Amino acid sequence: MKGFSIRIVVSFKRLIFVLNVLPIGDQMNKLIVSALLLIITGVACTSGDPITNEFVETLEPTALSPVYAASSTFAEGGTVKGVANSDSLSIDGIQGGIRVSGTGSISVEPDVAVLEIGVEVFAGKVSKARSEASIAMESVTSTIKKLGVEDKDIQTTRFSIYPRYDYEETTINGNRIGTQVLTGYTVSNTVKAKIFEVDKVGKIIDDAAGAGGDYVRINGVDFTVDDPNPYKTTIRKMAVEDAVNKAQEYALLTNVELGPIISLDEMGVGSIQSPYEADYGMRMMAAAPTTSISSGQLEISLSVNTLFAIK
Repeated sequence: MKGFSIRIVVSFKRLIFVLNVLPIGDQMNKLIVSALLLIITGVACTSGDPITNEFVETLEPTALSPVYAASSTFAEGGTVKGVANSDSLSIDGIQGGIRVSGTGSISVEPDVAVLEIGVEVFAGKVSKARSEASIAMESVTSTIKKLGVEDKDIQTTRFSIYPRYDYEETTINGNRIGTQVLTGYTVSNTVKAKIFEVDKVGKIIDDAAGAGGDYVRINGVDFTVDDPNPYKTTIRKMAVEDAVNKAQEYALLTNVELGPIISLDEMGVGSIQSPYEADYGMRMMAAAPTTSISSGQLEISLSVNTLFAIK
């Protein structure tokens, strides 16, 4: 009867294992397994060979890794992935469900212009180039400040001094040899100025260009929103609604029931795209007509990556 008792204990172990892996809501299965346990226990007790703890103590609980069901769903971009039901998790750490992204965007009027303006001076000596660049830059920034731009809104973004060379060819013993010859130095100084009175951008450009003369370099004008936070609540709602609608559509197409959201990651928080950027090249001509600048509209957008469970 010793071997019979061992087999009963092993069966007892397997039934405990089955009981542990059954879904929590499957009460009928649990009742059936419980009844079988009672029967096995009764047989063991009448066999005259008691079940010792020797075997029971070795029955360490097994940490189950719930597996995917046989169904499948669409991931973002149309990729089909295995799906876990509500009582299962994943295989190899891959979370099952419907993965979709959602986007929200809104068009707004810009309230800030960012002007990138500077000076560039070439001279045979570093000291002369730096002195002339300093005078020209002071004239530019002073003019900008007089038109309402505060000192705290003017920031130096680039300053450089570099040599300039020409190449001369000489002939020695019938061979042409190129020689690098220093011709002078270039000093460049660039600032960014935040202009809150957007309608003044054209005048500021004209007056600053006149103050700096031929040394002025304008790299561009960008329009933006000083504080995009008030718009984020609206575009977050739009992004989440977009993701939910996509998930519902995929669930309908794959004939599954959509469950609750499992995860949500926010991407590109309040990114601002300007449809307009003015580029004036290397030089503003003092005789040019009044500069016309149109701010247009901006698009503030936000995206979310979501994962929905499947019931």
